[in-house]
Amino acid sequence: MIADACSTRMTTDACSTAAVTVSIIVPTYEEAANLAELTSRVAALRDRFASLELIIVDDNSSDGTPEAVEGLGLDWVKLIVRTAERGLSSAVLRGLAEATGDVRIVMDADLSHPPEVIPDMVAALQGGADFVVGSRYVPGGSTEDGWGVLRWINSKVATWMARPFTTVRDPMSGFLAMHRHTWSSAADLDPVGYKIGLELVVKCRCVHVVEVPIHFSTRQRGKSKLSLSVQLQYLLHIVRLMRWKFPGWSSFLPFAAVGASGMAVYVGLLALFGSMWDEAAIWKLAIPAAFGAMAWNFLLDRWLAFWYAPRGGMLRQFAGFVAICSVPVVINILVTVSLADDAMVTPLAGLIGSLVGSVAGVVFNWVMTRWLVFGKQAG
Repeated sequence: MIADACSTRMTTDACSTAAVTVSIIVPTYEEAANLAELTSRVAALRDRFASLELIIVDDNSSDGTPEAVEGLGLDWVKLIVRTAERGLSSAVLRGLAEATGDVRIVMDADLSHPPEVIPDMVAALQGGADFVVGSRYVPGGSTEDGWGVLRWINSKVATWMARPFTTVRDPMSGFLAMHRHTWSSAADLDPVGYKIGLELVVKCRCVHVVEVPIHFSTRQRGKSKLSLSVQLQYLLHIVRLMRWKFPGWSSFLPFAAVGASGMAVYVGLLALFGSMWDEAAIWKLAIPAAFGAMAWNFLLDRWLAFWYAPRGGMLRQFAGFVAICSVPVVINILVTVSLADDAMVTPLAGLIGSLVGSVAGVVFNWVMTRWLVFGKQAG
């Protein structure tokens, strides 16, 4: 269930936040120039809550971040400097673990997220939300002029890729709020890159997610962290979440796709062997081509479809894989030989044979390989 806070906006009169303790987690790297303004704007909110702490988790910046925080002289601002780890997502998790508030807020340090919206986010949590997102894409939300077409397309494609997990309109937002108990319920957190919000929505099994409209400001100081490597990390993150939330389909669909690629390998090897030994009997071409295709399928399936399997015992796994696939492979070879004997071109006969064998065995092969060769995924 997803709700837009612009249609369910709660005031502090209707749902008091005065008794709530709040922790704001801000991951930083080379953001010293923004901290004074950010802290000043957060300080203006302190009388709205029973208590408020600001936790800055810094990845050992060289721009004077520790000195900037110390110079603030504020006992409600806590600095954590990490020297052994790097990355926004892990920094957020560290801050969430260190927080003491009933409500945990996550926001960026680059002043793109307006702290003034935090009371509305807390009110939404008090009103029954599991999770709150500061959203650019609900009515009332906006993005500052200056976004290029490529950045806009990147945001929309990333949002579309998150659709299997949530219908939140701005799942890429880094402006988040949740209850202490929601954070405590998280399971198997394993984020990659910068999009921690989607990880938390999925792994905390959030159902009632509210989107509070925000105006997303363009960075004024410092350097954007968005890069090609960050986008590739997001793709990896989507794959990890798919495997966690839909482990069966995440195994079967790659298995079927690899099987389709194996058909191409089989047909290609038939053509290659036929050109090399044009006088050989069809079955003498089909058998090594089938084994070549099985080896191809095994290596890709081990990587893509059965990613969770132990990496050891490769020869034993291959032997089991071949034994399970033997029935459809025999069907494949028999169809290939039968059709080629009737003067059909050998590669075309091989294509038809592999289609028949694949249809006959894809589900059986997947089920038996998953349980007997690689072991069913735990959980």
